[in-house]
Parts: sequence; C-alpha cells; structure tokens
Amino acid sequence: MTALIQRCARAVLVVVAVAWLAATSMLTARADDPVATSFTFDGVLGSDGRLSVTETLTFETTPDELVQRIATKQRIDASSYYTYEVRDVTATVGGVDALTGTTTDGDYVVVNADTSSAAGEDVVITYTVEGATEDEESSSGALTVLSWRVLQGLSVGVDQVSGSFRLPAMAQVVDCTAGPPGTPDKCDLYTAGTSESPMPTFQTGPRGMGEQVTMTVGVAADAVRPTANVVTEWSLDRAFAVTPLTVGVALGTLLLGTALIWQRHRRTGRDAAASGMAGQPVGTFRPVGEGESVFETRDGLRPGLVGTVADERVDPVDVTATLLGLAVRGHLRITELPRTEHGLLDWSLTRTERQADDLHDYERILLDAIAPAGQSTLVSQLPVTLAPVVESVQDSLYDEVVQRGWFDVRPDDTRNQWRTRALVATGIAAALAIGLVALTTLGLLALVLLLLAGALLWVSDRMPRRTAEGAQLVEGLGALSSLLAHHPTREMPRGREIEEISRVLPWAVVLGNKDRWLQALVRADADDTPDPHAVDWYHAPDTWHLRDLPASLTQFINTVQGLLFAR
Repeated sequence: MTALIQRCARAVLVVVAVAWLAATSMLTARADDPVATSFTFDGVLGSDGRLSVTETLTFETTPDELVQRIATKQRIDASSYYTYEVRDVTATVGGVDALTGTTTDGDYVVVNADTSSAAGEDVVITYTVEGATEDEESSSGALTVLSWRVLQGLSVGVDQVSGSFRLPAMAQVVDCTAGPPGTPDKCDLYTAGTSESPMPTFQTGPRGMGEQVTMTVGVAADAVRPTANVVTEWSLDRAFAVTPLTVGVALGTLLLGTALIWQRHRRTGRDAAASGMAGQPVGTFRPVGEGESVFETRDGLRPGLVGTVADERVDPVDVTATLLGLAVRGHLRITELPRTEHGLLDWSLTRTERQADDLHDYERILLDAIAPAGQSTLVSQLPVTLAPVVESVQDSLYDEVVQRGWFDVRPDDTRNQWRTRALVATGIAAALAIGLVALTTLGLLALVLLLLAGALLWVSDRMPRRTAEGAQLVEGLGALSSLLAHHPTREMPRGREIEEISRVLPWAVVLGNKDRWLQALVRADADDTPDPHAVDWYHAPDTWHLRDLPASLTQFINTVQGLLFAR
C-alpha cells in the first residue's frame, strides 16, 4: 500500500514538473516576442480627401520581418460597407528601402518589410488612402468626416501608440477608440487641438499584436471633399425593407393604381345604363286555358345567342344549348345508341328534312358541320367534327350580338385588346420589379406593381361593354331565369306536355333549373311501357322509358360540354 502511494506521488510530481516547464517555455517565448517600444502616426489630410500616412516604429529588439495588414474594406451594416484604395506603399529602415512585397489578401493589402538589419534604426511605413472621407450632418452643420484605423494589422505589439493629424481646417469632431477588433474602448488621451496647436492628437498603449486604434476627425464640409465609396450588398431583408418611405411609396402606388384601374373599368368596361322603360320580355309563359300555359320567347332569340350576351363569351354551354335548340325545333334528331355492359354511352346526331329557313348563320354552320344532309355524326366525334368550324361559329355569334345592337364592339376583340395591354403591363412591371428588388430597397413597391399588373389582367376579361339594349336584355334574362325557377311545371297543356317542356329545356340549360323541367317530363310517363320514340327529337334503345330522360339528357349535356372543353 505504501509502495502504491509512493508511485502515485512520483507521478503527480512528474506531471507538475512537465506543466511548469511548459508554462515557463511559453512565458519565455512570449517575453522574447519582439515588441515596438513606440508607434507614431502622422496623417496628412488634403482638401481632395486623400490621406497620406507615415508610420514610425521604434524597437529595442527588431524582428527579422515586419508585416502589416491594411484593411481595404470596413462594414457599415449587414448589407453595406466602405471600400478604400491603398496606394504608394513604401517601407524603409534607416532611410533604406526594406519593402519585400505588397500583396492583396482578400480585403487587406499586406505589407512585408525586411527588418533584419534594423538594429537601432526606425522602421518607417508610408502609404496613401482614398475613400476614407464621407459627408455627415451634425448639430453644427455639414461636415466631412475622416475615420481611419491609425494602428492596424501589425505583426508585433506596441508599448506606446501616439500620433496626430494635419488638417486643412480646424477639427470640429474628434474621437478615438482602441483595443482588439470588435471590442474597442476609448483611447487614453485624445484632443482636438487648440488655436495654437490645431492638430488633433491621440495617445494609447500598450497594444497587443493585431489590435487596432481608430481615429475619427470632422472638419467643415467645404474644407475637404468626401471620397467615401459605399458598396451595397443585395439581401432579401434589404430589398424588402419596411420603412416609412418604402411603405408609403408602395401604399400610395397601390391606391393610385387601384383607382386608375377602377376608373378605367367604370368608364370603358361598365355596361351602359339600361333605358328607364322595361323592354319586351325575353320569354314568358302565356296562358292558354285555365291552369295551362305555354312557353314563348321573343322572335329570333336563341339560347346560345342570349347566353353569349349574358357572360360576354361563346362557351361550351352555348353550343350545347344550340344543339338542343336545333333538336327541339326539329332540325336535328339525337339518338341514344345501345351500349354493352360497362360500355360508354354515345349518341348519333342526324339531320332531319325540315326546312332551314329559320336558322341563324351560326346555327347553319354548326348544323352543316355535325350533320350534313343525309349524314349523321357521333357525339364522341364532336371534337374532330367541330374543329374546322368552331371559330366560324364563334365569329358568327359575336358578329350577331353586335349587329343586334347588344355590343358596340365584339366582346372577344375587346378582351383581346385589353389582355394584350395587360400582358405588356405585366412584362414592364416584371422588369421594373426585378430592378427594384436587385438594386433598391423598394421590394414592396415591386410586389405592388406585380399585383396591379395581375389586377389589370383580371379586369381585361371584364372589359366588354354592353349597350343600353344589351343591358336591358340581361335584365330580361334575369327575370326569365327566376321564372324558370318558380313557374309551376304542371301547367303545360294536357297531351302536349312533352312538346311544351322540350321548348323550355334549351333555355334552362343556359339559364339554370333544367333538372326541375326534366322531372316534369318524367311525370308525363303514365305507364310501364318502353318509350324509345316518345320524344320526337330524342330517340333511345327499345328498353328505354321516358322516366330515363333526365339521366340520359344529363349525360348527353355533360358529355358534349366535356368534349367541347377538352377540344
């Protein structure tokens, strides 16, 4: 046990001895590091903003080499910094050139001097700086301020740092900080000078290797030219800075742009006021007996035509309603084809021999395309069948709503014109937005410009303008839609229910409430006998009943519209 204790004690003594030797070696090495006994700074600031620097270092023990790293960049904040141009660098020992090289290392100019032969001689480093002066406002007026690290980047420590500035005018502001980078403190002594000795001076020390001393002086703005070069880095926070200025500009632009778009739509895209007197009704149910009425519409009106006026465009529902209208009026027969189990439902469209005297141009184009005389077309083939003529059908419809005085200009032309303007505005807004985000702090304004361009693009589809007659027609369509939703479906003349309700269906497809009128047809099926030909314009397989019409016709409408949408 005693032997174990002795071995542990010897081990502890060895560890202590090693630690003491290491600490002694470090202290000796630190004590042997060369230190300049003094560092004297002499700065001359010219009226052109250029700073000429002379640094004089005195050593008791001179290092073989002296290195100084002079910063060419000083950060202002997270997104900007100053850049300096350091030129005309020299290094001498006892008046003899000792400069071995000047290199650039990132944001520093690195000065290397051979001082191995500098025993008892001062080391003098000189250089000039441009970009160290900037203009500022103070309580005493406009100033030009110089801020420079008079001590920086030395490879040796300094016991005493002192220096002065020679300025073209009396200093009005003076400050001095010293310490390690990032943790500066005030210098021991600094003065702005007096009338007898106007040079600002400073003094501090000792300062370790790499520590900094920064001197700031300010003179009247007209005495020295500002030369600061500020570089601004891009960042998301900077681009979308939220300040009173950026928010005010963005909000003002948003309000002004919104007002202009609203005013333009109100002046150009708003319908003309309908005349004070109500026009002829679009459609009505005319009494023909006690508790009986028939559906009638104004001469020449068609579901597809008024559907174009209602939403200012030709869409699949207008074409579908036109097909139904042609069938109901006897120009076309829709035949539901038998199908195998799980097979797709399809229909044939066959032209009848009825005279086409009452056809509008767009109806004639449509009918000739899908059912030429003596031929038929499958609904599943409509996309191919209609492809060559669909533009002609649309053109004819748009031309007719203008000819009838419901629009002054074709709605599609108006939309195209405004959409082109909106796309141009969007391109300009996008280019401006990229520039604003990349180069300024007005990112919020960029978002507003894009938002306004999007709003103009949205409004462009709402710029077609109905005339007073067109607006009056739309009012009448609203009244007819309400009538279709509430008129009793049981008032059709007995024995003619199928014929009269059929006349309503194309209008109900465009204006809504078709399901209640289809259900009215179901009530006309009074027995369980199949009714494949009960509806003159809709034929079906032999096992089909009239009560199947709502499902069949709903599938027909959905299929036709789906095929037209997918075209």
